[in-house]
Amino acid sequence: MIVLDNETIRFLNLFENMTNVPVKDCYVNGDSVYFIVEEGKIGLAIGKGGSSIKNVENAIGKRVKVYEYSPNPVEFVKNLIPQSKEVSLINNGDSVEVQIRVDKSDRGFVIGREGEKIKVYKEILKRVHNISDLKVK
Repeated sequence: MIVLDNETIRFLNLFENMTNVPVKDCYVNGDSVYFIVEEGKIGLAIGKGGSSIKNVENAIGKRVKVYEYSPNPVEFVKNLIPQSKEVSLINNGDSVEVQIRVDKSDRGFVIGREGEKIKVYKEILKRVHNISDLKVK
């Protein structure tokens, strides 16, 4: 279950009002806000030349990242991490783990400085699809 605090709810409402795009989830991490928008709505959320995103960023004073939701966990991982060459779901009975394969040249980018990006991806996957872990190969 996703629990949103007041600040997150404010960002979510602001985003929906400014873009007219329904948000499935909103995750705040430091100076960035991650929005998961409904399937097929990502173009509308970003706006022409990124104009909608820029407007939202100016309004909330944080960097904004938008990802498209998919009810299929594998598709969602591909939306979240486009560098994924291969996505596997491993069901461990009471938990589900995702393994992705990326090119060596993309590995650092996907993991991020001090593993920051991978932490965000893990949190989003846990919130949206109840995935317990993400491994990069």
